[in-house]
Amino acid sequence: MEQVNVLVYGAGAVGIYFGGKLLKAGFNVVFVDTPEKVDRLKEGELHIRSTIDHDYDFKPQIVSDLKDLPPQDIILVCVKAFQTYDIALNLLPVVKPSTIMISLQNGLENEKILSDMLGKNLVIGAVLFFNGELEDDATVVQKTPANIVFGELDHQRSEREEQLSTIFSRADINHRISNVISHEIWKKLIWNNAYNAVSALTQTTLGQIHHFEGILPTIRKMMHEVQQVAIAEGVEISDVTIDELINLNTDQGDVKTSMLKDIEANRMPELESLVGVIISRAKKLHISTPVNQTIYELIQLSLKRVNIKVN
Repeated sequence: MEQVNVLVYGAGAVGIYFGGKLLKAGFNVVFVDTPEKVDRLKEGELHIRSTIDHDYDFKPQIVSDLKDLPPQDIILVCVKAFQTYDIALNLLPVVKPSTIMISLQNGLENEKILSDMLGKNLVIGAVLFFNGELEDDATVVQKTPANIVFGELDHQRSEREEQLSTIFSRADINHRISNVISHEIWKKLIWNNAYNAVSALTQTTLGQIHHFEGILPTIRKMMHEVQQVAIAEGVEISDVTIDELINLNTDQGDVKTSMLKDIEANRMPELESLVGVIISRAKKLHISTPVNQTIYELIQLSLKRVNIKVN
């Protein structure tokens, strides 16, 4: 395979893990982050610590300015969902008609933002399953197996899906191509909306939530509210799917959700991207979401109490 240029936008847990695996496989990988973070990371190594894969230490190229970089073949967007709009225009100097852009982010709207600002033909839809924590700025600890599900947003098979699959296989990245990626994105949002929100509000792990049966009716109600919005927007989500999503956490143990980890680190969580977006879309569709609304307002109150910014 000829040399492939890969840009990883965001040197957090997701970016370090997947960028590191691609670099280890021999691809030309460059990381992008804020000037402050680049200053902290550029002199040392990055580290992957994993009981699933092999540990890996590497010293990548990491920059804050893209102007001197060549056009990229693949761009992995690994920033928080609320940062997508701000970073999208920064990518203009490094895209070309054949660039494959893939969002490894939570939420519903990242692909649309990237498509609207950079070109709809560049973006492939994706859902990420990954649990890793930053031990420090430079070290990601992987706790469970990682997987990427991706596919064209128009649900038509394409050569670039196969190209991306070949690259991921060479980097030993677990993945699956889906011809209904919009459905997969909504399924992940339904899970994230309920479990991330409840975990963030109650400061509990996935295992603790699953084993407290009293909270499961609330989880189910949140999921049904999102299900109604999905169906109203043309994405069929069955009750069987809801049951499957509720039962995903039977063996998750002490795993913390991304929103809980953000709150514990005094960072702004993705409240709008995972809960607020559903409330907003539901209002436009005249759908009632009382449980989501209550959880949303309680989380906002708890964030203000600890002085975490709410966007």
